[in-house]
Amino acid sequence: MKRYIRMLGVCLAFGAMSMAHAEYPDHPVTLVVGFSAGGGSDLVARILAQTLSQKLHQSVIVENKPGAGGVLATRKLAREKPDGYTLLLGSAAAFVINPYIQKDIGYDPQHDFAPVSPVARFSYVLLGSKKLPMSTLAQVIAYAKAHPSKLNIGSAGVGSNTHLVAADFMARAGIRLTHVPYKGTAGALSDLIAGNIQLLFDSVPTILPQIKAGKVKAYGSTGETREAELPELPTIAQSGLQGFHASNWFAVFAPAGTSPAVVKRLNDAINASLSDPVLLQRFKASGNVALEGSPQDLARLVQTETASYRKLIESAGIHID
Repeated sequence: MKRYIRMLGVCLAFGAMSMAHAEYPDHPVTLVVGFSAGGGSDLVARILAQTLSQKLHQSVIVENKPGAGGVLATRKLAREKPDGYTLLLGSAAAFVINPYIQKDIGYDPQHDFAPVSPVARFSYVLLGSKKLPMSTLAQVIAYAKAHPSKLNIGSAGVGSNTHLVAADFMARAGIRLTHVPYKGTAGALSDLIAGNIQLLFDSVPTILPQIKAGKVKAYGSTGETREAELPELPTIAQSGLQGFHASNWFAVFAPAGTSPAVVKRLNDAINASLSDPVLLQRFKASGNVALEGSPQDLARLVQTETASYRKLIESAGIHID
């Protein structure tokens, strides 16, 4: 009898778990963003949240928790209850860059999270001040070779994506530029427009309005193909620096230990959202490309880019004390 009661208890527990998973979500889901409202990641999060709410039949609320290049939000997620109600819109910065340039980051990118789904990918554009006389990428590289360190290039800060893209560009082009780090690209872009710095890699979603308004020069994009919203701008690879590509991505993560059933429910809903025509049009207009995939695809993306960025970080000697 006791054995029967124990077995009955186990069956009831499994039944309750299955019912809980089947009913997920039964209250609003929070999508945490590690950057301030109005930025590129916040825009992607809000576009996704609107469509995802429809697919989940439950509200998805975007919560901004900026600080330390996304580290604070990522650290917060690692400590959340693994029930699928608190998620993170993460990026390469938090998962494959910061862990190798900062000490005591406070989380393990490989073990503290459950990959849920890729969301979007975007590229960068090498921008120049309107005061620069060079009109092509070839002219920029030729001038930099003839005048080492005379041209300066801004970034979002030491170890940021834009710093690493610039470091890779310099290495591949065989040039030296003077690095000017900022606290985010907003200040760098303002100084570029004002002519206080000369070059800057910035994300396509951020700089489309400035390029179209003619406030800055655009020397080339970093994607493998031309940008849909900048069809006349060649890629840097097309302009002579063969093999040079750089991009960033956004993806959804949950705390480690989240039920596979909940992860699958979320992945299915996110992929359905990424096929929605309204979302796709909003992504296109903002310079983002939908990136569908499975949790396993996201795990492989993190592993591949970790190896790539780690090699670049070590070769460039980039670190934050």
